[in-house]
Amino acid sequence: MLVNIGQLLTLRQSSETLGPRRGKILSELGMLEDAAVLCLGGKVVSVGKSKDALCDSWLKKHRKKVIEIDCAGQVVVPGFVDSHTHPAFITPRLVDFEKRTAGASYEEIAEAGGGIRSSLEPVRKAAKSALAEKVLGALHEMAEQGT
Repeated sequence: MLVNIGQLLTLRQSSETLGPRRGKILSELGMLEDAAVLCLGGKVVSVGKSKDALCDSWLKKHRKKVIEIDCAGQVVVPGFVDSHTHPAFITPRLVDFEKRTAGASYEEIAEAGGGIRSSLEPVRKAAKSALAEKVLGALHEMAEQGT
């Protein structure tokens, strides 16, 4: 159980915004202050205010079996999953990402000169040694991060 969480970002969404976050709902974080999180069997089973969690009857009964981690007032965020990546690139497409998360369609981004085609030319022009160095660096970082 995580306790003494200064801010817990729940990323809770309203029923009208289910699905991938885009546009203005990116700023709707869903946040609890002075929070606690209870995990059982590797799954989050309860999220709430610390004072409520510590008064919970189930927790009082099983407290000795629960490992407690004091988060010392720090921020806790959900684990994010990097679903896929392309390690062979020369220039990152941060502008594309920003536009996409702000609600632009892929077609709009491509029409503005972004998209996969904006990545292809630098890769094709790159020396094999430079590309190999980039890919090996990306793979090393992925391994370090557990991706």
